[in-house]
Amino acid sequence: MGSSRSEHRALLQLDMASGHVAAGRLDGAFTMAARALEVGLRYKSGRIVERARAVRRSYSGATPPKVVRDFDDRLHGVFL
Repeated sequence: MGSSRSEHRALLQLDMASGHVAAGRLDGAFTMAARALEVGLRYKSGRIVERARAVRRSYSGATPPKVVRDFDDRLHGVFL
């Protein structure tokens, strides 16, 4: 599968992850977002990384669950 197709799929996954966050399904949302972020990092796609950051910003709970903290750890320090 080419990078363009992989990147497109990752962007779609992030759109779905946003929907999961809105519905309160955080485990699925951030697991999906983490997979998409890995694709973005592999292909050095700033667009995917920015969309992943937007998914993270869409959750604003006071005490984030482990899946969100793990996502934060992966996203921390990513610059593209």
